[in-house]
Amino acid sequence: MRNLAVSLILLTSFAVAQTTVMPEKQWGETVTGLMRKGDIPGLSIAVIRDGKIAWEGEFGQKNAVNDGVTDGPVLRDTLFSAASLSKPVFAYIVLRLVDRGVIDLDKPLYTYGFARDRIDKDPRSKLITARRVLEHTTGLPNSGGTPLEFLFTPGEKFSYSGEGYEYLQKVVEHVTGKSLEELAQQEVFVPLKMEHSTFRWRPILADQVAIGKLETDEPITWDSPSDDSASSLLTTAHDYARFLVALMDGVGLKQATFQQMWSPQVAVPEKGPGISFGLGWGIEQVGASKYIYHGGNNVAFKGAAFACPEKREGLVYLTNSEGGMTIESALVKAIEGGDHSGLFSDTEPYTSPRWVARAELIRLFTQDNLDEALRRYRELKAERPKAIDEDLARILGRYLGNNGRLEAAIAVSKENVHNYPKSARAVDSLIWAYVLSGNVPLAIQTDKLAREVDPSDKDRWDSIESWLTEYQARLEKPFAVPETTLKNYAGVYDAGQVSVKDGYLIFRPSFKKVDRRLIPASADTFYVEGDPSTKLQFRTNPNGDPVEIVVSKIPGA
Repeated sequence: MRNLAVSLILLTSFAVAQTTVMPEKQWGETVTGLMRKGDIPGLSIAVIRDGKIAWEGEFGQKNAVNDGVTDGPVLRDTLFSAASLSKPVFAYIVLRLVDRGVIDLDKPLYTYGFARDRIDKDPRSKLITARRVLEHTTGLPNSGGTPLEFLFTPGEKFSYSGEGYEYLQKVVEHVTGKSLEELAQQEVFVPLKMEHSTFRWRPILADQVAIGKLETDEPITWDSPSDDSASSLLTTAHDYARFLVALMDGVGLKQATFQQMWSPQVAVPEKGPGISFGLGWGIEQVGASKYIYHGGNNVAFKGAAFACPEKREGLVYLTNSEGGMTIESALVKAIEGGDHSGLFSDTEPYTSPRWVARAELIRLFTQDNLDEALRRYRELKAERPKAIDEDLARILGRYLGNNGRLEAAIAVSKENVHNYPKSARAVDSLIWAYVLSGNVPLAIQTDKLAREVDPSDKDRWDSIESWLTEYQARLEKPFAVPETTLKNYAGVYDAGQVSVKDGYLIFRPSFKKVDRRLIPASADTFYVEGDPSTKLQFRTNPNGDPVEIVVSKIPGA
């Protein structure tokens, strides 16, 4: 954590008059306290005051805690997946191109000569313009398949769409002959000195990028295979704050273009009065003051940027947790002093009945009194049936399993099947709990129950049974692999480290400080002993040298 010794004056003058600003020490404690409540391993934040970065903090661990692995603290240069915070950066790139006459905000995108097969057959696609993309009025879904189905005629109303941004990105790349990453470096990152920002994940960044924490307490990486204007930005709180400051200063845009960016383009009535969307940003008008906002949500990487351009104040925070948005309103209120719920995401706060119940149940089930934990679970289920639903029980079971509380994981999963006997997802989670505990016979038996609950998913249940049956058979009689082949596989891979001991390969996953023996299923494919859910395949180059490990998971895992 940096610059914690910031004068009280900085924080006091940042707050609105009716709010008493907490002392610096209490501010730091508040941030870490919110992290605990939101189950957030790592957080980075930057606060803007008087148009400058006035305070920065790095808290917690950059990698999701799993089996005791943390891989060090969050640092100033730790990269977070910024998710949809990518969109305002791309909007800025587009507006700079607009200023130079490369793109016209109101010219239909199809006229630029880029064929978009996923939408071209629908005549409404000819109504999509850059403006309608940036203000989210294209009528396209947030994400979809092929062909994309329009939700409404472009221009009718607001509807958030990542697909629209991806379409505009392809048009911009086609017109300029440059990739999104090249444009971002040229138009944003280099001129604004955003030294730790990129739209393109590369293996060299692996040690610098934060690893996310799912609600089930599983680690997840963000290694987007391609530049994506809607979601692939990797950045730091410091860099993104520099971007916000530049926007407040009007850097890089003509005044008229800048005014359009933060001027209401379309109302968003479902979010409340005074809420609209500009070009790349959500907007709230409160009296004479305008507040702008954008959130980011890539599953377990969540954050937000919030600012008042007139006051030249703002903040950006990034997290590596699925619970990152649960602290959003509390964090902004602690710094800015006001409520802006219409701007923020629809994620339930950590104070919601579901999140409070989740925290209590995790605490109870990770203690040693399983009977008492089950009693309290049933009591809470009766009191708050909407909060303690099938999905929460499924997540709780997986959380417990991932933390080695296997008996509790099985008990919660069985309880969930009892409460929702017609739910294939509940039965599937019980299969997973038995698999994780190594009880393959019971997992296969439960798989047969799943067939009865959902016979339409026969292929899935067949795949699970085939996987488990082969695992059991290879555990009893491993495939014979020559020792020279085993030694050839030894080495360090992205998935983990492989060594040879007593005639077996030993695998240590990148995310875990545990060694597991590998059970040969064929000359190049191995099961992980004690983890029936995981299979590894060694891929080699034409010379026979291993180049990577492909990790497969049992269906449903």
